Amino acid sequence: MEINWLAEAKKRKGDLLKDLEGLLRIASVQDLTTSTPEYPMGEKIGEALDYVLALAQNEGFKTKNLDGLAGFAEWGESEEYIGVLAHVDVVPAPGEWTTPPYEPTIREGKLYARGTIDDKGPGMAAFYALKILKDLGLPLKRKIRMIYGTDEESGMLCVQHYLDVEPEPTYGFSPDDAFPMVYAEKGQINMKLTLSGSEGEKQGTILVNFSSGDRGNMVPGQASAEIKTNQPEELMNRFKTYCKEQGLRGEVGNSDETITLTLYGKTVHGMEPQNGVNAGLECLHFLTTLSFSGSDQSFIAFAENCLYRDPFGEKLGIHYREDVLGPLTVNAGIINYDHVDGGSIQLNIRVPLNNDYQHTIETITKKAEICNFTIADARQFSTHYIPADHPMIKTLQSAYQSITGEEPTLLTSGGATYATLMKNAVAFGALFPGKVDSSHQIDEFIEIDDLIKATAIYAKALYELSHL
Repeated sequence: MEINWLAEAKKRKGDLLKDLEGLLRIASVQDLTTSTPEYPMGEKIGEALDYVLALAQNEGFKTKNLDGLAGFAEWGESEEYIGVLAHVDVVPAPGEWTTPPYEPTIREGKLYARGTIDDKGPGMAAFYALKILKDLGLPLKRKIRMIYGTDEESGMLCVQHYLDVEPEPTYGFSPDDAFPMVYAEKGQINMKLTLSGSEGEKQGTILVNFSSGDRGNMVPGQASAEIKTNQPEELMNRFKTYCKEQGLRGEVGNSDETITLTLYGKTVHGMEPQNGVNAGLECLHFLTTLSFSGSDQSFIAFAENCLYRDPFGEKLGIHYREDVLGPLTVNAGIINYDHVDGGSIQLNIRVPLNNDYQHTIETITKKAEICNFTIADARQFSTHYIPADHPMIKTLQSAYQSITGEEPTLLTSGGATYATLMKNAVAFGALFPGKVDSSHQIDEFIEIDDLIKATAIYAKALYELSHL
């Protein structure tokens, strides 16, 4: 039986969009202040996981919630299974959106909301692909399981927990990157550096507090510095001049005792910090023109000497590149400081193949100690690579080419998807070649025609993987 996969996807367009819009309305950003045993990643992420599992249960799929950290919906009866790994959590949505980030809006064939491309839209496309197989009553040699994680954007503990309690899929993919396919992903070092405060130092110019960034894997788009100074007018004028000279947008506020400087940059995904403008580092660069002392000075000096406008780690002494995955990158995603309590900088480092992780960490540690920083935490994820001639790769390439008619070239990525935690999995869509990647950015969107086309590709791919 010849199946027109694209036609089947188009038949379900209205239902797919309705179900997706319901999911997009849930502001499923990690919030541990609302964490409970039922919802360990916070109430809203728990609500999103409940939503997709209820959707699957209503469609007749077998479902299971794994301690609120992950869940799955499956179809078929075999021991082996094909896994599709999507996530229901999203990054925060700061900045000025054209329409509210959790009110899905269609404009000129595009669906706008936080999570449309990363990763609720692609995840829903994969779910509807599985629904197509079920609706058509197609026989499966291996069952297919939709696996939903809850903290892909904050550490992937969800899928690590999944692998502790469930067997690994025979083959799998994560619809959380780009088409045609990502067969190699950078590893990561997520590192938190801390600095003690300056209790007792009350003289001169004081950095009362500083904050920038919400997630380690996002380039901060806004920074705020509260400063106590004896020359407030001069400080405000100098900041305005700096912003004008650097082509940056800034704002100044003042109270009886302090000046607050707010600077705006450009938020992009932390895997490509060179494409953004780190508001935190730009603001700290301005602060180097002022006279601070103690830990205030140490904090500013480390940012300036080791991180400012250096996305490839040259100042830290960790620059490295290779031919498959390209250069190591460094993103200072979260920067916080308090004059009394001290501060921290969280680095998200994307690592190519064959990099010496331990040497990289030791080099950063030595650099940090010069400015009195210490390493509070360092978590590692290995690089991920599947050979180009692997039968799973060939099967996915065939599915992509048959639906699109385009050459299924292999891609690499600085991002890290759930696939990196699996032996036989890759990132597979849903961003098509030549399209704008709006993940982690203001006015995130997915083209509706692309969403439907991805659904068709996933349906064919899942059916063929099941018989591989």
